[in-house]
Amino acid sequence: MSSWKSIAVFIDPADPDYNIIDYAGWLAQQCDAHLIGIFNMGGLARGPDGYTAVRGDAAIQDCIARRRQREEKAVFAAGQRLAEVGRGRGVSVEFRVLWRANEAEEAVLNSLHCDLVLIGDRKDSWLPQNVTPERVVFEVGVPVIVVPEGWRQPEKIQRVLVAWNATREARRAMTDALTYITLAEQTLLLVIDPDKQEGRFGDVPGADAARHLARHGGNVLTLTENSYGRPIGEVILSVAAREGVDLIVMGAYSKPRTRQLLFGGVTRSMLTSIRYPLLISR
Repeated sequence: MSSWKSIAVFIDPADPDYNIIDYAGWLAQQCDAHLIGIFNMGGLARGPDGYTAVRGDAAIQDCIARRRQREEKAVFAAGQRLAEVGRGRGVSVEFRVLWRANEAEEAVLNSLHCDLVLIGDRKDSWLPQNVTPERVVFEVGVPVIVVPEGWRQPEKIQRVLVAWNATREARRAMTDALTYITLAEQTLLLVIDPDKQEGRFGDVPGADAARHLARHGGNVLTLTENSYGRPIGEVILSVAAREGVDLIVMGAYSKPRTRQLLFGGVTRSMLTSIRYPLLISR
């Protein structure tokens, strides 16, 4: 039984097709979860018609009227799409609009009482500024799935790739992803360069973690890969491409304890090269 019973999805006004709602509806159906759509009204100000220079009372009133009409149309379209997906998937939905000037703080607050947050990865995103997967993970403590732009998810979850390095953060991410792992036909537990971290993984690298997942109902296959000097993020992505995965799971971590450096290294490289849905947790 899924532990994800409340899933929030940030609906990006920059995506005219609202593709992430399809992914969110599919996942909510798999988990029998309530789906919360969060729409950022402030993002419309960054659109092509966001700012207009006008003079005179009549022109100002006309500008205000057109702005309101645009907002109403966008909100209605997003809410209607969410409702349609909810009906089609047989899940309950809830539509929330961020109206205030401090949308970032309000967005974080709306993530607080959810089991999972979905955020789309778009180059031209109009989501609230500073609302990033990193911020949600660190300030709210909720796992986040970052969905690549244009991603089309098959109905069945075939493979999940867990990047395992025997750390607290990786263990937390693996636990947070149990719902997805138990739904998948197969879970690949990836250990990279185990010989360079002698003693960390036990006698057989990944074996204990694989048994742990198997007891929860996961069908687990352990893989070991040598990096041969390649960046770890590159190794993870190459395995993901080779195996055709539906989700990558990894912990967000770094030894330096400053906010600026905490998402350095592997996590930062993965977040700047989203090719598959990526679940991060800490």
